[in-house]
Amino acid sequence: MKVLSHYVSKYKEVIILIGTWMIAILLVNPIGNFPLNDDWQYAFPVQQLVEDGVLKMKGYFSPNIILQVGWGALWCLMGGVFSFTFLRFSTLVLAVLGTILFFHLCKRLGFKPNVALVGALVFLSSPLYFNLSFSFMTDVPFVMLLIGTNMAALAYMEVEKWKWLILICILSIGSFLIRQPGILFLPIFGAWVILNERGSLKSWMLFFGFTILGVATYFGYDKVIKPLIGISDNFLPVSSLYLNTILEQPLIFVKELFKKFVKIWIYFGFYALPILPFVWPRVRSTLKFRPLQIVGILAANLALLYYLHSIQKIFPFGGNILYNYGLGPELLKDVYTLQIQNTPQLPIFNMYGLNFISQISATILCMLIWKNRTSYTSLQQRFFSFLLLFSLGYLLVMSILNFFDRYIMFPIVVFFLLLLPFAKVEKSSWKTYIPLILMGVFSLLATHDYLSWNRAKHEAFNWLQANEVSITEMDAGFEYNGFYNFFLDRDIQEGQSHWWITDDTWTISFGSIPKHDIAHKIEYRRWLWGGKKDFIHILRKKAG
Repeated sequence: MKVLSHYVSKYKEVIILIGTWMIAILLVNPIGNFPLNDDWQYAFPVQQLVEDGVLKMKGYFSPNIILQVGWGALWCLMGGVFSFTFLRFSTLVLAVLGTILFFHLCKRLGFKPNVALVGALVFLSSPLYFNLSFSFMTDVPFVMLLIGTNMAALAYMEVEKWKWLILICILSIGSFLIRQPGILFLPIFGAWVILNERGSLKSWMLFFGFTILGVATYFGYDKVIKPLIGISDNFLPVSSLYLNTILEQPLIFVKELFKKFVKIWIYFGFYALPILPFVWPRVRSTLKFRPLQIVGILAANLALLYYLHSIQKIFPFGGNILYNYGLGPELLKDVYTLQIQNTPQLPIFNMYGLNFISQISATILCMLIWKNRTSYTSLQQRFFSFLLLFSLGYLLVMSILNFFDRYIMFPIVVFFLLLLPFAKVEKSSWKTYIPLILMGVFSLLATHDYLSWNRAKHEAFNWLQANEVSITEMDAGFEYNGFYNFFLDRDIQEGQSHWWITDDTWTISFGSIPKHDIAHKIEYRRWLWGGKKDFIHILRKKAG
């Protein structure tokens, strides 16, 4: 018992994190052999590997995914069959590992264990990270590997040993084999070493070595590996599209970049709300709000809110994961394509309120970081300077083409790390935990609902198949149309979705659509709305 008590005491924070995740997994319920969001594109090659022993991909996409495909196939092989449930669990394991790595990263940076634990709980309960953990999307595995890569970089900053450089290379290439921006870590870390060591010969050698390895990896995978395994045609030419945009439309590029950085800044303020109460004592002692300063902050943010209103870009900006009052994209024809309000939403003034609160939060927290930038320890200053350099490069690459809220998950992690040194955690001050609890409950309930209605959609799809309706006769939503009915040439008719439709006599939807009859309904519950009963509808188009 004494030995057990010792280990429980030593690893109590990790035990709390694992226990929290286990409870969350049980409550959300990840079981169900159905795709979510874009993960059907990444699951298809897993299915081919498991069932046919060949690597084959379907569709066009940007992420490299090859490492994730291997990881997912391993889980399906252990389970004995291809299933989205096994793929979901494969991501959940990486999500738990990512949370534990984040906790240890905080401790390595010198944060107290209770501060590191609060930071890890904020990270865990963040809606983006939590929701995507219950899918086979690339974002969580990518962020987990980036956190590991940064831990190796921090270890090298502390003790300059070759083993940490080797680990940086392995983990950076691993993250690249899931999403391309992972390879940026190598040249950017090399550039940081040059700046940190003021251009020493050793730093230049490291920079050129890492850059050559990064370039060789990028072009080796693109020009050799992809053609060798026959998957070149499935990837969008992201690099050429990016360069063409800069060269052909430089002013538009800068304008779009500015807009996206404003959105990112507001997202930062929103996702950091659970940290705000913990750093508030430092805010009060540092910023000493004067009446003129308060008026200036409010006036500037009201002006920004008015500008966002004028261009009709109000939080959450149509993201991808976070929307009006829920998580996970509503990819059915009635809501997504026809813009029929068949799902419950909060009044728009709530979104304006959240927009403004997030702006104020971002303003205060950025001011806190700036005012206290010299109070970081020497190690923290060096590490944070690298994180900022890498985040800038990462955001410049990720922000020019299609931009979704899930793309900023790692920069949000960086923002958390910049704030946590100023956090003060006291067990007696229970009120400081309220925003963290609210964010965690929202993430849990909204993710449960996302899987719940997708589970009902899966039942609807099975009902149609049982009634001898083929995939070519229905619009079953983005995921099913893509997974079962993907083809390159599409003849899009007015009122149809863009999701590989050949005949939409039958439609799976959230609610009614004009000129359609309701053939069947599948019941499910929305926990986020107090257990509200709702239905997935199976509609048949009226003749004529």
